[in-house]
Amino acid sequence: MKENEATLIAKALGDPNRFSIYRQIAEGDETYCGEVCNKHTLSPGTVSHHLKILTDLGLITSRKEGLNVYYRSIPEKFSSYLAYLQNLNRK
Repeated sequence: MKENEATLIAKALGDPNRFSIYRQIAEGDETYCGEVCNKHTLSPGTVSHHLKILTDLGLITSRKEGLNVYYRSIPEKFSSYLAYLQNLNRK
């Protein structure tokens, strides 16, 4: 992982609402978009914006089934981010 990508992930997860949405998705196997909206006091448009940012960074992926969209975390991406952070202190 390059520094720019790590910085973007840090910035994205630095937003408390976005972090909470990511955590909700990462803690389950797959999360329906409506479940994300129901858990948060954010408007559906705001939730959608946060989901797009997480998707664009490769932290989550989505699949559409009919009218529903389901989200799943990509653990390898988060692991890569953690490995980058751990390597910061190695000399």
